[in-house]
Amino acid sequence: MLCSDTANPPAGADYPALADLTRARSGDARPSWVWQTQRCAEWPAGGRPDRYTGPWNRYTSAPILVVANTGDPAWPYEGSRAMADTLARGRLLTVDGYGHTVLGNPSACAADSEVRYLVSGELPARGTVCEPDRRPFAVQ
Repeated sequence: MLCSDTANPPAGADYPALADLTRARSGDARPSWVWQTQRCAEWPAGGRPDRYTGPWNRYTSAPILVVANTGDPAWPYEGSRAMADTLARGRLLTVDGYGHTVLGNPSACAADSEVRYLVSGELPARGTVCEPDRRPFAVQ
């Protein structure tokens, strides 16, 4: 899916320069994503012609729940907020925690909200902030 759903830099691209640009824009964790796409450089046509490329603000049949950690090293929280705001029926559930995805640092509060969303379509209230079950490196 990585190669077929995205437009990737071509084989002749300067991947080291792209990694440097990514680091400058998004921090030290992001350049790894540049190198992951290098395997797609020879992919024909730069992605599937039927992939959806937007617009992202169209009304959908169901609301979309976006769950984001405030301390995600791979996807800055501001990006999650912007994505939820861009979606016509998006709602952001914030977890005041660390790591890439809530699965790596579980939150019962977030899990309960996700279950309600998946089972009944119920969204958490706007502005909901959940705490992780445990803080990494916390003093006990």
